[in-house]
Amino acid sequence: MTKANKAQRATSNRILKRYGGTVYESENVLQIRSDERLIDIATTASLGEALQRLRFSKQRAYVAITNLEALAAALRITRSTKVGVMDPQGNIVREAES
Repeated sequence: MTKANKAQRATSNRILKRYGGTVYESENVLQIRSDERLIDIATTASLGEALQRLRFSKQRAYVAITNLEALAAALRITRSTKVGVMDPQGNIVREAES
């Protein structure tokens, strides 16, 4: 079983502090869940998997990247979806649609 890496944990801690919620972790998945939003913490390598998990969420769904180098890729793959994008600090770069 693969656990979250250091970058994912740091990103999730910042976002959790900023927005609140509950951390959910299972194999290869680190998410923050609240009544208002679902945030999947993704590395560059896991962006596609994160998008698949979030595509059909009934909540506002965001993929939060762990490094700024992944920002362009995250914006590109979420372009035709309702999934929003957050940077590693939890700033909303692309707003999610509900």
